[in-house]
Amino acid sequence: MTKNAYLTLWFVTSTLSAFSQSPLQTLVNAEKKFAQLSRDSTTKTAFLQNLAPDGILFAKGKVTNGRELFETGPERPGKLTWQPVAADVAASGDLGYTTGPWEARPKTLTDTPSGYGHYVTLWKKQADGNWKIALDIGISHSAPPTPPVNAIRVATGIRSVTSSDTTQNREELLALDSQFIKTLEKSGVAATYRQYLAPQARLYRMDQQPFIDRPAIDSLLKQPITLGFLPLGASVAASGDLGYVYGNAQTLATLAGKPVKRTGNYLRIWKKDSQAQWKLVLDLVSLEPAEAPEK
Repeated sequence: MTKNAYLTLWFVTSTLSAFSQSPLQTLVNAEKKFAQLSRDSTTKTAFLQNLAPDGILFAKGKVTNGRELFETGPERPGKLTWQPVAADVAASGDLGYTTGPWEARPKTLTDTPSGYGHYVTLWKKQADGNWKIALDIGISHSAPPTPPVNAIRVATGIRSVTSSDTTQNREELLALDSQFIKTLEKSGVAATYRQYLAPQARLYRMDQQPFIDRPAIDSLLKQPITLGFLPLGASVAASGDLGYVYGNAQTLATLAGKPVKRTGNYLRIWKKDSQAQWKLVLDLVSLEPAEAPEK
C-alpha cells in the first residue's frame, strides 16, 4: 500500500468513526473531558469552560447563574474529582444527563478524600454542536461502602419520540410535576413515588448513599419524613421524550421528639415510556444543614 493510499484510508476511517459516534457517546466524552480538566487544572476552570451562558447552579438553596457564580467567586483550594457511571440522551440528541460519584480532597490528588457525594449534570447541545452544562446539582454523603465502578450504563432503555413542540412539552411537564406534588400531599411519599417511578429509577437524598435498586428505594419510601416542593423551572428535549424540573425543596422530620426542618433544592428527571407516559428516572433532593429544633 502506498503512503497516499494509506493516508486516504486513514482519513476515511477516521471520518466515518467520528460520524458514527452516537449522541450518548459524545455526551459521555464531554463529561469525561470536563472531569479530567478539573483534575488537571481547577474546578473553577473546568466549570467556566463547560457551563452554558445560562447554566444553572445552586448556592445555599438559591438558584443562580453558574458562570456568574464562578466568575465572581474565589478560587477554592483542593481537588474535586468525579466520574460518570450512568447517562442518557433524548431521542433528538439535544438534551442528556450524566451522574456518578464525586470526591473532594483538601489539597492534591494524593490526599485522602475529605468529602464524598453524587452529582447530576444536565447537558444541552449548543448551536455549534458542542455539549454545555445546563444544570448541575449534587448531594453529599459518607464514604461509599465500595469503590465506584468505572463503567457507563445507559440510565434506561425506554425511547419514545413524540412532538417537536418544545413549549407545549415544557408546560406539560411542569403540569405533571405539579400533579406529582399534589398527589404527594394527598397520598403520601410511598404511594406517590411508586405511581410515578420508572423501573430503573435513581433516588438521591442528602447524607445517604444513592438508592438505585427497588429494595433500597422501598426502604427509603418507608422513612417517616414529609416532603414539600416548589417548581421553579423546566426544560424538555425537542423530541419530547426527556425533560427535567427543578425548584425549592423542604423536608420535615422528627428528631428526639422535636420537628426538624431542612430546606434546599430538588431535581426530577422525567422520561416517557413506550406508552408515551412520563416516568420519573431520577429524583434528587439536596438540602442545607438542619435548622435547630423548635423548643
